[in-house]
Amino acid sequence: MTNKKIIAVSLSLIIAFGVIGAVAWYQFGVPKDENFGTISIIDDAGRNVTLTNYPQNLVSLAPTVTEMLSGLELLDKTVGVVSYSGYATDIQNTIEAKNITVVGTLNKVSVESVIGLQPDLIIASGAYQQSLAAKFEEQGKTVMILNPTKFSEILADISLLGKVTGQDATATILVNNMQNRAQEITSKTTNLSTPSVYVEYFVNKNGYSCYAGSSHVNDLIEMAGGVNIFQNVTDQFVTTSTEEVLKANPEIIVISKGVMSSLSGITPDSIRARPSWNSTIAVQNNRIYEVDEALITIWGPRIVDGLETLAELIHPEVFP
Repeated sequence: MTNKKIIAVSLSLIIAFGVIGAVAWYQFGVPKDENFGTISIIDDAGRNVTLTNYPQNLVSLAPTVTEMLSGLELLDKTVGVVSYSGYATDIQNTIEAKNITVVGTLNKVSVESVIGLQPDLIIASGAYQQSLAAKFEEQGKTVMILNPTKFSEILADISLLGKVTGQDATATILVNNMQNRAQEITSKTTNLSTPSVYVEYFVNKNGYSCYAGSSHVNDLIEMAGGVNIFQNVTDQFVTTSTEEVLKANPEIIVISKGVMSSLSGITPDSIRARPSWNSTIAVQNNRIYEVDEALITIWGPRIVDGLETLAELIHPEVFP
């Protein structure tokens, strides 16, 4: 069975069980404020996180987390976020309307500002924020770290966040909707050809930064009916060279358009101008595309929009 077929079958099973769970919740569930008890979960960093009450003051240390909180209808309980130019308009409007405190940027969070908000749950993102999480824990704060590297893990983390915040039902509905949409897309690409795809988000003197085989973007490419040219690299990210890209000869090049690409000046024209890149099939066929990083890099509910966008670019013949 091919990887795409395995993903399609897995999504079908997850959808079925998710729907059953949602029905059971509505028929037999109790109000979320009753019989709370103690909830202990293991976060994506392998840490035990224990809560004795549903958190009322949330702080998000990453745009990805803020997008999840929005999808779970938790911005009313969010007192702090980091700034990000790529937030969806409704999220940015809510941040401004509710005067939610901006505690810094993804790479530079003000510990003092966060502590001053008196949060009862801080949600961090990625392995790079573990040292930051430790600083908050030293001051007695509860911190949860999310770091999904697969599409399925994104869905699992939405459910996990829903569990610890008392939004189980909302999380179930959101995840089911995301799974249904993903299944529809995957079902259209399962038996199609799989053009090779290269996704780049940054470049500097060390080389070109792109997504490798252990990344959620690798999953998105596969589900959209393509094959990542660096799928056999077991890391999440890889820095590559002209020689390696030319050897792989991608049929499609995608620029993750956002903060990182803008800082390093990546555009379709800059890629065409790179020495020898005009020998690639992608450049010769003018198949260089820009996709908003918020749709493929930011792993919130909009990740399915990113999947759909990639599918439309990879297989325009079935996604008019």
